[in-house]
Parts: sequence; C-alpha cells; structure tokens
Amino acid sequence: MDKEKLVTKAISIKDIDLPCPDLKNTDKTSTIAEWFINWIESALNRNKIQDKDLIPSKSDLAYMLGVSLGTVQNAIRTVEDRGYLTSKQKKGTFINAGGNKARKLTSKRDAAMDYIKRYIKDNNFSAGEILPSTRKLAQITDIPLNTIRSALQGLATENIIEKKGKHEFILKNNNFTLDGAEFETLVEKVKKDIENYITQNCKVSDKLPPNKELAEMFNAGIKTINDAINLLVHDGVLVTLRGRYGTIISKMPSENKFEPPRETSIFAPAATTAYYYYEKTVQRIKKMISDNYYPGAKLPSIIALSKLLDLSPNTIRRAIKELTKEGILASTPGRWGGTFVIAAPQEQESSYQWIAVSSDFVTGDKS
Repeated sequence: MDKEKLVTKAISIKDIDLPCPDLKNTDKTSTIAEWFINWIESALNRNKIQDKDLIPSKSDLAYMLGVSLGTVQNAIRTVEDRGYLTSKQKKGTFINAGGNKARKLTSKRDAAMDYIKRYIKDNNFSAGEILPSTRKLAQITDIPLNTIRSALQGLATENIIEKKGKHEFILKNNNFTLDGAEFETLVEKVKKDIENYITQNCKVSDKLPPNKELAEMFNAGIKTINDAINLLVHDGVLVTLRGRYGTIISKMPSENKFEPPRETSIFAPAATTAYYYYEKTVQRIKKMISDNYYPGAKLPSIIALSKLLDLSPNTIRRAIKELTKEGILASTPGRWGGTFVIAAPQEQESSYQWIAVSSDFVTGDKS
C-alpha cells in the first residue's frame, strides 16, 4: 500500500478569490493575516481547498499583495499561531483544516489584545481618552513592540480603539467583556506538551528527540519548537549540548531542585565552549601566519583556508575579522584585492584561556 499522501494539492495564487485587502493606514501584517484566515475559512466551507493543501509560496503572495517578503512571513506566522496553517521544514506550509477546532492555539497577538483590554479596565479609561503610546504599552505589559502594534490594530478592528495620528490611539468603546481564562501562546502550549512527553516517556539524562521530530510529533513549526525548548532550558528542565550530544533532560518538569546529571555537568556552557573554539581557531591561524607568511604577503582565499584548515568559511571569516582588528591582517576589495599580512602575530604566554570542560567538574570531587 502506498504511503499516505501528505499534500492534497498545491494551491495556486489564482485559487485565492478573495479581493486583496486595503493596506493603506493599517498594520499590514495583522490585516494580511486576518484576510488570509477569512479566505481559508471561506474556501474550506466551499470545498475549494482541503486539509494538507500546500499554500502558494510567500514570494508569490508578497507579489500579489504588493508588500515585502518579510511582511508576508510575519503574517503567515500569525495565521500559523492561530492554528490554520502548519509549516514543515523543507516542505512548505499546509492548510490545517482541523487544527483550529481541535486545539485552541492563541497567538501572541491575541494574548497582547487581552492584556491591553485588562489594562484599560484596571485603569478605568473612559471613551475618548488617549491610551499610552505603543512603546509605553510594551514596557507596561512586557510584550514586544511589534506584537503590541499588531494587538492595537486588532482592537481597532474590533471597534474598541481608534487611531489618531501615527502612534496614538484613543479609547472608542469600553463596553467590552474580558475572558475569564488566561490566554496562552502556542509556544507555551507546546512547552507543556513537551513537558508531558518528558514526564510520561523519559528519565533524567535521556536525550530528547531532535527538534524536527518534535515538530512532527506536536504538529508545530521548527521555530515554535525551538522557542519552547529555550523556555525549558531556562527552567532547568533541559540542557543543550554542542554537536552530536543534542538536548539532554537535566531534571523532570515536576522537580524544583536542579542538579545537573554527571553526563552533562562535565561540559561547559555552550557560550563558553563556543568562545573556546573560536579563540583556538584564531590562535591556529596566527601560528599558520607566523610559520608561512611575512608582512605584505597575501593569504589564500577564505574558501581555500577553509579547506586547508578543515574549518567552515564562516569560522575563517570571523577569525580574519578579529585579526584585522588586532592589526595583523588587512583586507582590500576588488579583483586585485584580498587579505594581506601587515604585521607578524605576537607570541602569547598561554595558548588558550578557555576550556571545554566545566571548571566545577575539574575542581570538584570526582570519586
């Protein structure tokens, strides 16, 4: 029997029969997101599209709407947060016909709208009063500025506030009701799903499945999984290690005390290890220059150095930038340009100041 077909069909731009929204004097991201959601709901009801249909490319949508690719990407992310779309890495973005009904996925924008409503009620704002600026609201609610802007546009759509000037809103109607339940973002919900998975299937020191597999498991985008993992790292539930070691469970979600397991505690924090590796690379290139080049000599290209030293081009590029700051190298553009040695590297008393093993482990009791 053939494998289940992942995509019913690829939706063409011509299949989107809802007139393009008017994007003048509006928050383009939220307006496009609402327009796309309206089209999805209408097309599903008319059987024009089906679950798992592949939506048009973001570049095609940007050309159709006359906006930048980044604006479309942000709008699609909002639609995905609302549960109408599912993104699969290297495959595309698909219609999620049942996700919005089966599981309430509240976007950060919805949560911000609720926070602003509560702020209005708690501070007894009257109709006609000017609300704090978007920047001030972002500080008050501890919500990113772009999310606040999107939320304000949503409240304007609901006829609760009205825009006056470029960054100013007034309260138009305070006769709205508040939901009793606290809003929860998609990232927070996925975080809880991962916590439940860990509780039911794992123990301390187990390795968590790869993020791509978790995305498939919880029907979420890779970025959402990454954000949820970062929250769990902050809570001490997970530890992310470099390379093949992956993400390790350091404590169960229900535990309060954080004692890193011995398998993970020998490693220094990722930032420390990254710095150690970078410093080691710089010192290695310095030695190569001292042994093989003189002031005025031209170094091989970044690609050639990458192959010679078995390092990535980005690592070589960063190291050259650092050596340029130190006055050892100089780069000139153009056909006859390149990277030249202008001073011999100085010998250092100690080779490396950073180590990739935790100092706590080295100095602690290892018996």
